[in-house]
Amino acid sequence: MDGERQVRVFTTGGCEVVQLLGEIDHASASLVERDVLVSVRAATGVVVDLTETTFLDSAGLLCLDRVVTAFTDRGAPVRVAAPADGMVRFTLDLIGFIPDLLAEDVDTAVADMTK
Repeated sequence: MDGERQVRVFTTGGCEVVQLLGEIDHASASLVERDVLVSVRAATGVVVDLTETTFLDSAGLLCLDRVVTAFTDRGAPVRVAAPADGMVRFTLDLIGFIPDLLAEDVDTAVADMTK
């Protein structure tokens, strides 16, 4: 996504949704991580939306891990929205990403946190 912003943040259902766009790889991961952590400061719940993420390499996975850890350390519940039939979800399943944090979509993730 040369030169385009890869992070969008919006609120729905009382949760901050962080949408990551395009490829999150060695060239972009550190900038994406910084953008996410600066953009979302005081959320009571965070959904990392990977529905528009097309690729995660090892740097992208590390970025995701750091973001989830940062919000968890702040006391904010976190869910990761990634469609079950997508390549990103395949990658997350392959590496053993915490299944309880995964949701099919943003609405499901928000519902999980507001039960």
